[in-house]
Amino acid sequence: TYFMQLDFNTTISTRKDNPPSHTKIKYITMAFKSAILLAGCLSATAAATKQKPSQSRFLRNRKRHDARRGAAINEKLHQDPKSSSPQHQLDITAEDVGFWTRSLQSSFTPLPTPPPTRRSTNNPIAPSPVSTPFPTDVPETPGPTPNPTAVPETSGPTPNPTPGPTPNPTPGPTPSPTPEPTPLELVPTPSPTTTAPTFIPTASPTFPCNLTPDERADEIRELLSTISEPSLFDDPDTPQAKALDWITNDDAIEPILCPNEAGDGCTRGGTVNPLVQRYVVATFYFATEGDDWNKCTAADDFDDEGSVGDANDNCDRIVTPFGVGNDRVGDTSTDAWLGPVNECEWGGIACWGEDTANLNLCIDQLDFESDGLSGVLAKEIGNLEVLRFLILERGTISGPIPTEFGDLERLLILDMDFNDLSGEIPDELFGLKSLQQLDLNDNEITGTLSSRVGELKFLTFLQLDHNLLSDTIPSEIGNLENLRIAFLSENDFTGEMPDEVCALRNNTSPPGVLGVLVTDCQGNDPEVICPCCSSCA
Repeated sequence: TYFMQLDFNTTISTRKDNPPSHTKIKYITMAFKSAILLAGCLSATAAATKQKPSQSRFLRNRKRHDARRGAAINEKLHQDPKSSSPQHQLDITAEDVGFWTRSLQSSFTPLPTPPPTRRSTNNPIAPSPVSTPFPTDVPETPGPTPNPTAVPETSGPTPNPTPGPTPNPTPGPTPSPTPEPTPLELVPTPSPTTTAPTFIPTASPTFPCNLTPDERADEIRELLSTISEPSLFDDPDTPQAKALDWITNDDAIEPILCPNEAGDGCTRGGTVNPLVQRYVVATFYFATEGDDWNKCTAADDFDDEGSVGDANDNCDRIVTPFGVGNDRVGDTSTDAWLGPVNECEWGGIACWGEDTANLNLCIDQLDFESDGLSGVLAKEIGNLEVLRFLILERGTISGPIPTEFGDLERLLILDMDFNDLSGEIPDELFGLKSLQQLDLNDNEITGTLSSRVGELKFLTFLQLDHNLLSDTIPSEIGNLENLRIAFLSENDFTGEMPDEVCALRNNTSPPGVLGVLVTDCQGNDPEVICPCCSSCA
């Protein structure tokens, strides 16, 4: 069969270059007859033995179409007028070649096609191109498409058998049983590619201040242990422990304040961390029972804007204006305490402004009057070193005046009248060289008035009436050349008013500036004999 097919193809190739001879036409006729006979035998054998594999509907239709086409060609050959001429007895075209080629190929049992290898969607493997030889000298052969498209993935065998090799035409029989194929450069259709998920490694969590929450809490405690006694942090009921817990866990200010770096707030030229001042006033809030104040109490939920807004609406406390020459921050602000803003904006607080760069946002004034403050005075107030006005009037604050208040070197006014303060006046207060007003009337202060009171050279207002002070009035008051008003009545003072004090009166010669001097000099047996007093109680 091979040599018949070879002789057939050779004859066709030769005919294209030279007119066919009778010998060549004879060979062609023999090849056709042999091919038809062989195809019939093979078909009959396959039908008899029923061993031919089933074919798809597509192949069966294709064969019927080829059979009808072959019949049409035979009819054409018998009816063609040119067929009476020996020259044109057989006119073979490209379509004829394709028809007989397919007929021969379909007579063979199809070679099994290996099942396709399932491709991985993550790493697609391009199919290797299969070289399919085809006759290069026959144009427009209606055979299989020479450039096959990559077969999509299926789970069963491929229904179309691979056509057998078509040898390249040669002038004579080729001794080699397998002709050299002409490889085709096929561009495979790429399989769909599913991009493998890219797993981005989870970055290490970042925390504010570059500290974990526990590390931040430890460093805040360590920092604030320089302000308060550390043991006070261990009792959750102390104002110090409450303030520490709030500033560590509940303070909603942004950006968050860090114990290891200077943030926004009072730094006193970089010498102190802003956390210190905020902690101090928070301690003051809890020490004076801030949740029970009449106004400006803290919000129930610091993270809830509605709750914070309601608390702000309940705060209208502004500081007493004193006509200071420097810029100030918060002197007209009325935000509730412990809110998520700088503490200078809380009602009752005013701070130094930008014109005093080293003191910017440091508290200048703490001012409450008749706002229901109770509890005790927090000694931590002494850390507000640049505080000038401390006014806490008409409350029920009890306990002693902390000695730490003597550290308020810039203090001008100390006004805490109409409270329940007890104990002695700390000696440290008389070291406040800038103090101009000492107003502690209507408390329960005991002890004596220290002779160091004469060191308050700038004092203009001294009001200590309605307390439990005893002993004599110190003559050192006579050193207070700027003193204008002195209320010393309703105490337990005894003796005579020192001449040094009487010399300050504005009715003397030369006149002084002391216009008001009041003691317990009323009656025939007064507790204090004071011929120079402006009035007696």
